[in-house]
Amino acid sequence: MNKLTNLLVATTILLAASSCKEKKATTATVDYAGQGYVKAMIIDYELDGCKYMIQLEDKKKLEPDFVKSDFQKDSLAVWVKYKHDDRLSICMAGETVVVTDMVKR
Repeated sequence: MNKLTNLLVATTILLAASSCKEKKATTATVDYAGQGYVKAMIIDYELDGCKYMIQLEDKKKLEPDFVKSDFQKDSLAVWVKYKHDDRLSICMAGETVVVTDMVKR
């Protein structure tokens, strides 16, 4: 009887150990480009009338209407969604735009 009890305990331990698998953290991958975002970089453009601007991968500069404080860092890589804006600008270093959304890369 003692051997049977030991066999049952050993089998239970083996089954319990083999069923405990390490769960891997899954991160959802978002297709920002597919949602209309473009890759860009925030640049601290130290020129009279300018401050933080957005530089696209093709080096085109955008003058945003507003950059949230979380994104006011030079050389910060971002995904950005924007609309053209016809406002007048003192900076005149890039196309004026309204940022509709921005996400850190």
